[in-house]
Amino acid sequence: MISIYEGIVLVGGLIGVYVKLHTEVGKLKSRVHVLEQSKNDVTEMLQKLSDDIQEIKLLLARKQIDQ
Repeated sequence: MISIYEGIVLVGGLIGVYVKLHTEVGKLKSRVHVLEQSKNDVTEMLQKLSDDIQEIKLLLARKQIDQ
């Protein structure tokens, strides 16, 4: 049988582990959120770049037709 002291130490250790894991999960959630936001920003920039390239292609095609 475990003594009261050992039980208190065990419960204290379990609470410490829970707090540490909870903190780590919070950090990971915030990192995931930042990465998802960054991914969305990159996707928007790539879409704009693609649109601009298509416009340049059209302008070059028109220029070749006019010549």
